[in-house]
This record gives sequence, structure tokens and C-alpha cells, in this order.
Amino acid sequence: MLAAPLAAEAAATRGRRAVAVPLAVGTATAAALLLAGRPVTLSAFVWPVFGLLGGALIRRYWEPRTHRRLRLAEIERQAARAQAVLAGRNSVAAGADTVVDVLTRTWPLLAAPGEPAGAPLAAWRRRMAEETAGQAAYLRTALLRWEERHNSAGPDLSRDVAFGPIADGTLLLSARQVAALYARLDSLGLTGHVPVRAVRSAPPGLEQELRVGPHRVLLPADPRPAAPAFDLGAPILAIAAPGTLAHSWPQMDGVPLAATVPLAGLALVLAWFAHLRIARRGPAAHGTVLAVALAHGGLVSFVATAEFEHLYSGGLPRIPSLHFLLWCGPLTAMYLRDLAPLARVAAAAYLAAVPITAVALFQPVPVGWEGLSALVWPLAFTVGASGVRDSLERDGAALAQALAREHDAAVADGFRTGRAEVLGLVERAAQEAAERLRTRRDVIVPAFLPEIERRLALVHERMAALKQTAPNQPAPPKASTS
Repeated sequence: MLAAPLAAEAAATRGRRAVAVPLAVGTATAAALLLAGRPVTLSAFVWPVFGLLGGALIRRYWEPRTHRRLRLAEIERQAARAQAVLAGRNSVAAGADTVVDVLTRTWPLLAAPGEPAGAPLAAWRRRMAEETAGQAAYLRTALLRWEERHNSAGPDLSRDVAFGPIADGTLLLSARQVAALYARLDSLGLTGHVPVRAVRSAPPGLEQELRVGPHRVLLPADPRPAAPAFDLGAPILAIAAPGTLAHSWPQMDGVPLAATVPLAGLALVLAWFAHLRIARRGPAAHGTVLAVALAHGGLVSFVATAEFEHLYSGGLPRIPSLHFLLWCGPLTAMYLRDLAPLARVAAAAYLAAVPITAVALFQPVPVGWEGLSALVWPLAFTVGASGVRDSLERDGAALAQALAREHDAAVADGFRTGRAEVLGLVERAAQEAAERLRTRRDVIVPAFLPEIERRLALVHERMAALKQTAPNQPAPPKASTS
């Protein structure tokens, strides 16, 4: 039994290589028995193999769940990055009188009389607007949609709202943030003209702060990829199945299989129930899961005590009613902090009352104080379980932090990429415009030449300022083109 926790940990962390633990322990035990002149039995392998199966079950339960969550986190990360790319593009191209506007309005002046004026950035800008509409919403668009919905909800004109002026109308909001904005606007009781501005802006999906009239409106960041909760309730209930069957092992209690097989099957059903319950409710399901586990453990204790055949082991009376504590004790220790004070007392009292009652009602041989030595292993497993939960929670928190860091890095990279993409596009268009001015100067309307040169100089000046501005910082004030 001493090697069972080691085998379980090895199986959970090392996979198939953990088979070496029960093999080594069983072989060493068999060799020691031979040297002592005692018969060798398979019982030397039972507890290490039990620990191996328990660890393998935990690994099998958590590996696909973790991999599935990591794949989902990757999908969410790529979606957030795509939104950030759009935000980076819009940080340069969207708004009033941007460098893209200046260059787009300059291009028709470079055409000769009667020649079609093709603006290379116009088609790109239309595509950008379409892509943005599919993944996020401009603040101005979201406000006007809410305004239309609000004003058409009733005939009372005194409750109508007209947003304006709307500063930072090209601020991008994620779908969740638009929903949060609408819910907040519904609660404010707005009427009349309402100015709106962004107090603190960020790429879509990150926290935004607005000022809507006199009200502060905080739009929370979209939920980050969550790490899977390392909850052992379902695996422990599944481990109760082989634990129940162990009562039928000839070297142990010799309980008929007709009594243990149905209880083992019930343990698997309850494990599936616990899995669904925890997946739906998280830690709030711990009380229910513990209740069904304790009920099953109590039933196993009574049945095993009433049906066991091997009354003694090593000269001491066997106490099969204590066996259920090997899994119910650790589960209680892990879930105890989630229970109400009265429920904690009830769970602890139940763990003590079940074996006492089973011994009093069904134990065929008397149990003296020496029988208390059988409590050593259940108590050891139970005491260690609380530390196991702390360790699992630390691992879960570390994974959540790693996912959050990767998410933030993807958003930052996407924003930089989108911004750099537009800057490169504008720079190439500006170079093409300058080259067009140089090679076609004689066919361009002479009256346009000073304005073209002024605008191209303005584009060059703004491009230099944009390149010096940090991607997450607002650009410096722009000079007017008029």
C-alpha cells in the first residue's frame, strides 16, 4: 500500500512508464518474502497496481479535456488577434481627416484632364470596412443602432435620444462589448442630446471606458481563455469502482462478486453524473457530488462488512468497513472548504459513523483497540488530499496565467501587424503619388500642383509622426488639410 500513491503519481505524470513502479515494488516484495522463507503471492502487486490504475484513470480523464481547452484557447487567441489586426488598421485609417483620407483625396488631382482618377487606397478602404463590420462594430455605429431602437420603442418623443457629438466614433468594440454597452445605456434613462467620448480606448475585446453624457460607462474586457478546472471528483468516483471490486480479491475480504460488481457499476454511473454536474456548475456542485460519493461509500461499507469471508489478516481482524475511506476521505478533504459549516460537520460525522455502525451491526468477530491500526492508511490519504487540491489549484492558476499571457501577446502582435500593414500600404501609395507627380507634371492641371505638393508633404509629415508613436498611444494632433 505504501507504493500506491507513488504509482498513482507516476501514472498521472509519466503515463505508460509508470508500469515500472508496481513491477519494481512487487518484485522487491516477492524477493523479500523468498528470503524470509514465506510464500510469494500476487498480493504484493495489488496496491501498487491499484495506484497505477487510479493515476492512469486521472490522466486519461484530464488529458483530452486539457488538450481540448488548449485548442479552444488557440481558436480564441487567433480570433482576438484578427480583431486586433483590424484595430491596428483602423488606428491609422479610420477617423476624420486621416493620412489615408489625405492621400485618397490627393490622387484625383494627379490625373490628367479627361483621364479617370483611380485612387489605389479607396478599394482597400472599402474592404477594410467590410471586414471590420463582420468582426466588430464602430462606437458610432453601435450608438446609432441603439438610438434608433430606443426612439422607435414608443410614441413619447420626450424620451428620444440623439447622440452627439460623438468623439472617437471609430473606436472598435467587440460583440460582447456592444451588448454590454446596450445594457448600460438601457439603464441610464437618457433623454435629449447626449455627447459621447472615449476616456480610455483599447483594441476591441480589451477594457474600454466611455463618458456618455455625465455618466461613466465601463465596457469590460471579453472573457479570457479559461484554464480547465483540475477537479478530481469524477475520477475519484471512478476509482471507487476498482476499489469496490477489491473487496472480492481472494487475498483480501473474499466478498462475492455478485455483491461488488453492481456497486462498482454504480460507482461508474455516479462518476459520469459527477463529471456532468461539475462541468455545468463547477465548485458549486461539490456538495452534491460529495453527498452521492458518501452515500455510495457507506453502501459499500455495509455490504462488504456483511458479506466478507476472510475474518483475519496477520492475526488481526479485518475491518472492510474502513476501506471506503481510501477514496471518500480524500474527496471529503478536497471538497470540505466548499461546504457550509454545518455540512462540513455532517460529512466528518458521517465518515466516522459509517464504519462504527457497520462494525456494530455486521462485524462477525470482535474488534479491539488494535484494530485502529487499520486507520493509518485512510488517514494518511485523507490528510494528503487537501495538499493535492492546493497543488492542483496552483497548477490551474499557472495555466490560466500562461493562456492570458499568450492571449495578450497575440493581441499586441495583431495590433502592431495591422498598423504596420496600413503604414506600409500608405507609404507605397505616397511614393507612387510622388513618382506620378514627378513623371506627369507636364500633364497635370498647373493650378493643382501647389496643393498636391502641400498634401504630399503633409502625408510625409504625418507618416513620420505615426512611425514614432507607440502603437497603443494616440497619435499627436494633426494639422488641418484645409
